[in-house]
Amino acid sequence: MNKTEFFQRVAQLDNLTATDRRVIDYLDKHFLSLPYSKVVDICKEINIAKSTLGRFMIKIGFNGFQDFKKATIKPELYRNISPIERFNKENNLQSGMAYVQRHFSDVTDNITDTLNKMNAQDLEKGIALLCDPGKKLYVIGSASANALAEYFYLLGRYIKKDIVLLDANIGNLPHKLVDSRRGDVLLAISYFRFSSVTTRLVRWFHQHRGDTVVITDREVNPFSHFASVVLLTESRHKGLFNSRSAGFVLIEALVNYMGEVTGKELGDNFQVMESLFEEFNVFNK
Repeated sequence: MNKTEFFQRVAQLDNLTATDRRVIDYLDKHFLSLPYSKVVDICKEINIAKSTLGRFMIKIGFNGFQDFKKATIKPELYRNISPIERFNKENNLQSGMAYVQRHFSDVTDNITDTLNKMNAQDLEKGIALLCDPGKKLYVIGSASANALAEYFYLLGRYIKKDIVLLDANIGNLPHKLVDSRRGDVLLAISYFRFSSVTTRLVRWFHQHRGDTVVITDREVNPFSHFASVVLLTESRHKGLFNSRSAGFVLIEALVNYMGEVTGKELGDNFQVMESLFEEFNVFNK
């Protein structure tokens, strides 16, 4: 069931109550995140009882919220499919060179499609949040996204003093978040099958701290409900693993743009960093 079909069912209802309208408005705004939503979270945000949500679901023809949620989930989202499950072993490639050529073609398509589909308004809003000198920036990425988060952090430290790389180890998160304050910003990078730690952090940051910018590869995701900005990147690949190339290019663009708008502070940061490299003899001469 898509959103159009949902509203077709709603249109058949008579004598909608004020609570019904609040439920409908909530489901309309958060339809894409419903496959990852929980009854307790939805009821808390709408400020209704579970039984109230259940009665509304019966009104539109479902046995309850779980029955409704199943109807909104595409078949491939019923399970978090692992790479080996979707892997096509019969690729009919005759050489390593042919495979590399196909890989480069996939990467090029992903980058081009990401740029063509990028929402300019969302991008500008995300950039403004990341570049705001008055906001402390936290960065997290789990599994394969961890490398992208660390890359952004390493380069971002040249540019922005108040930037913190968060550990996806749940036991270490409180240590890194203890100094966070309202008004801070979170950059979260997460790809399907979506880290539960990153999901919980985005929700917590939204509720207790401030804006969140999420880079991900699926329009249907657990973050859109809580994120201030969602930047979508393509990750399609015919091989065993999906591609992170478009996400990497976006990360490079964002961190370089941060450098463009930083001003005088950029030179100061670089001088300090270079002096530290010199002190510890980091690079060969």
